[in-house]
Amino acid sequence: MKFKFIWTGRTRTGYLVSGINDYLKRIKRYVQVEVKEIKDEKIKHMDKTAIQIKEAKRIKQIIKPGEYVIALDEKGKLFNTETMADWLFQVSKRGYKTVTFLIGGPLGMAPDLIEKADLNLSLSPLTFTHEMARLILTEQLYRILTIWHGEGYHK
Repeated sequence: MKFKFIWTGRTRTGYLVSGINDYLKRIKRYVQVEVKEIKDEKIKHMDKTAIQIKEAKRIKQIIKPGEYVIALDEKGKLFNTETMADWLFQVSKRGYKTVTFLIGGPLGMAPDLIEKADLNLSLSPLTFTHEMARLILTEQLYRILTIWHGEGYHK
């Protein structure tokens, strides 16, 4: 199995970069990992919709047919860790070789990307920055992989 992460813009906050890289390294012990950072648009010169459309176009070029696409969205489905571990395990058993996670930029993702995703996932009822969402997602995926392998990180 492979986890692909597509997110808008670079992670600029140092402690978040360190944490994300740490969890990506841990995840690589269990599955292949690919990270694609797409160029973010400057917010000053365009409206929200125009920015989302431009960024969505870049994202769509990276998504390949046959990938299971999960878009992070504040209105998405909420899981606890154990339920998400079970659910993601079932996705892997359905023959998907790549699970692709989409995280938009500061203005979020274009509605058509969210609508076309196989799942819309919310990390919490709380609101996080897009950079923090990257860290929280990678930590939870590492936690899920340790559950799959019967390791003690989750306990």
